[in-house]
Amino acid sequence: MTPKAEAEKMFSESTVAILLMTMGNSTISMAQYDMMSALDGVKTASSFQHQFRSVLQKVRDLKRRVDDGETFAPIQASKKRGQCSSPILVNDC
Repeated sequence: MTPKAEAEKMFSESTVAILLMTMGNSTISMAQYDMMSALDGVKTASSFQHQFRSVLQKVRDLKRRVDDGETFAPIQASKKRGQCSSPILVNDC
């Protein structure tokens, strides 16, 4: 699949940092930046390297926080408005 045909997906800096942290990576090699550039087809390896500086800093910060014992509570799903919890008892909603 060519770069133009791929669907563009965006992920937050924190999401990418967590993925790198869980894989034990706090650095990215120049060969990996070269590969990003080749697959992207638009940005240079140097551009990717510059963009990832803040991500890699976040990786180190998150690793320190986890190592210090900090826990992270996920956002809980909420009931959608207008939905009845009992579809059989519609009048009770």
